[in-house]
Amino acid sequence: MAYARKDFGLELKEKIKNGEAQDAIGKWAYEIYYEHMLDIDDDFQEFLKDLNAMEDDSQFERSYEELNKIADKLIAGENVKLY
Repeated sequence: MAYARKDFGLELKEKIKNGEAQDAIGKWAYEIYYEHMLDIDDDFQEFLKDLNAMEDDSQFERSYEELNKIADKLIAGENVKLY
């Protein structure tokens, strides 16, 4: 079964709940991208790579509130674009 946006959204909610640092969430997003790039669509790949930017520089970090909203959209199956 392909990795779905809903899966990522649910896991993201858990990371936020546990207070994981934004740069660590960015790193994790890239790990998910790398692990599942053959079974996820191009838009989801782009989203994961864009979220990975949080690992690179604090100017790209998203607040926990914003990450929660993103997670809600992903759980609902929506396509999320960050840039």
